[in-house]
Amino acid sequence: NAQARARSLLERAAALNPTNVQTRLKLADGFNLLGESARAIGLYRSTLDQLADLRPVRNAVQSKLADLYLRARDRQKAAEQLEALLREDPMNAQANFILGSLAYDDKRPEQAVDYFSRTVLLNPKFEQAYYDLASAQLSADRADDALATLEKARARFQPTFFGEYLTGTAHARRKNYAEALKHYTTAEVMANAADTNRLTHGFYFQLGVACERSGDFVTAVQHFEKCLALAPNFHEAQNYLGYMWAERGTNLDRARELIEQALKAEPENGAYLDSLGWVLFKLGKPREALELLERALKHTETPDPTLYDHLGDIHAALGDLDKAREAWRKSLEIEPNDTIRKKLDSVAPK
Repeated sequence: NAQARARSLLERAAALNPTNVQTRLKLADGFNLLGESARAIGLYRSTLDQLADLRPVRNAVQSKLADLYLRARDRQKAAEQLEALLREDPMNAQANFILGSLAYDDKRPEQAVDYFSRTVLLNPKFEQAYYDLASAQLSADRADDALATLEKARARFQPTFFGEYLTGTAHARRKNYAEALKHYTTAEVMANAADTNRLTHGFYFQLGVACERSGDFVTAVQHFEKCLALAPNFHEAQNYLGYMWAERGTNLDRARELIEQALKAEPENGAYLDSLGWVLFKLGKPREALELLERALKHTETPDPTLYDHLGDIHAALGDLDKAREAWRKSLEIEPNDTIRKKLDSVAPK
């Protein structure tokens, strides 16, 4: 009843078309409180030109407009208001932070890094900004910068799940998997003690990758199984676990099943086609494997040494040594590998 009466009074006041700026701002605030976003936006925007000489008030209105546009999911107009706000008030940490979040969500990591860096500089006590900055740096392939950011956060704040998880991810990007495992494990302990909802399928996927790269295949399988229990259709994990088994020649039927499921999600994924071909090769079906490897080549933009190595093994199994040598040479051109060179030397023409 109170809201209905308030809305009625605001409508009556708005119908009088007040020209006083303060009155129009009060009207806008009222409509905003009642959830009448469109009415509030119209009134706020109509006052901006009249607030040119009142910068603090104008900045407050721009902040309110940005918030309304964000709630309406109009990210472009929200960004326009925030950028206008920063032109007048470049020291606004909150505006920098929100623009950083928008840039990160839009997959513009370098811009996100710039905004988050300014946020941390302007407000060093804003803990979340450190983690978002580190995330953006990781997305921009700047693992060393991310580690430096996380070290600053660690010196200023108490240890957190996000800090440990991101530190683990940064070490994994640097291929320092032993250190990555240490931080992932600490993050898991923290989450189990406080909030298990943070232990998502993505977390266990990263943990599985770190274990596999460290040579702990048994634990890696356990983490991938946890990942798939939480997200049965997560095709990255289906392919990774299936290929891991194929490489070791174990559990091949389940490996084939998982990779086939991953291919249903992305039928033209070159890595997934290669994985299925490799499973079929290990199952003693080189001709079927060859067809898949040839499809994988068509759908792989960046030359992959592993794919050509597999192709060479399949051609060799089919008795076509000329094509096997050609494939292994291509693999070595992309990336030197002693094992592949030995295979090539072993079938060198006499």
